[in-house]
Amino acid sequence: MGDFHRLAFAEADPGDMGRLLDVLEPSISFFMDRHEDERMAMDFSLRIMPDAYTSSQFLSGVAARRQKTHAIRDGNDDLCLLVPRGGLPIHLRLSDRHHGADEVVLHAGGPAHLRGNEESYHAWSLGSDSQVVCVPRSKVAASIDDLDQVLHRGVPQSAALNLLCGYAKTLASDIGPLDTGMLLHAGKTLTDLFILALGPTRDAAEAAEGSARAARLAGVKADIDAHLAHPEFSLDWISRRQGLSPRAIRDLFYGAGTNFTDHVLAARLERARRLLGDPDLVHRNITSIAYDCGFGDLSWFNQAFRRRYGMTPSELRRSEQETYSV
Repeated sequence: MGDFHRLAFAEADPGDMGRLLDVLEPSISFFMDRHEDERMAMDFSLRIMPDAYTSSQFLSGVAARRQKTHAIRDGNDDLCLLVPRGGLPIHLRLSDRHHGADEVVLHAGGPAHLRGNEESYHAWSLGSDSQVVCVPRSKVAASIDDLDQVLHRGVPQSAALNLLCGYAKTLASDIGPLDTGMLLHAGKTLTDLFILALGPTRDAAEAAEGSARAARLAGVKADIDAHLAHPEFSLDWISRRQGLSPRAIRDLFYGAGTNFTDHVLAARLERARRLLGDPDLVHRNITSIAYDCGFGDLSWFNQAFRRRYGMTPSELRRSEQETYSV
């Protein structure tokens, strides 16, 4: 459990749907097929953990149905949050709905939809981006102020929902294998953020704050890693992108036992090390690699690199080339 999966089909067929369902089957059962005469396309990224499931997907012309027979077969009554993120609306029909409307249309920027997996539903879209997060009801229900009300009205847009979606998107991406300890930590963090997005009791909000800080820091680090060579890169620039003050970002790093400047330097050096050791990039000179990692001063790059790895960039490249030639 915990493996990452990605399935993408520009023009999907029932066999492709079957491969996706085979991946999901250990956790949840449902049926997928073409919506009317529409062309089916999908790009589905997911991670299934021992106590949680999260996915990011683009679906077009695909209809998903979960019926009572599916719920009886897998016994899954988790709480499932469907968050529209872009594209065309998502249509939901819930035949045995006990909370709220039995027909819902979800639009990007509008409320997310919460349901219990014991409920039957029929969902379709002609081209939507969305995220799904499922966590055990038993770990959430007592921590929500009014779960019935949230099931009725949905989950409005908020900073807490954005934090959940950002963390869930990272999990539903190819971040490499997660060992048992990492999976347990990720599942707990995801569940805590889920609680915060739905509206926690006071005690639950306090208990989840550590997970919220960890998720904020993870989001900041991901943003840093994606923009190391951006010409406007700075603490202030990252702060504006994250909607946090520079002091708040400094405090996140201090709380983790490091600081913003050291993290940025380490991230740039590690990227340079990977690029220098890539046999497909031997044609690129060291200066261009340094600049692509955000270093504007080649002399400083060489000094910092040698201090961290015990050899100069050119020495590391030669060492890697000798390894590949053996």
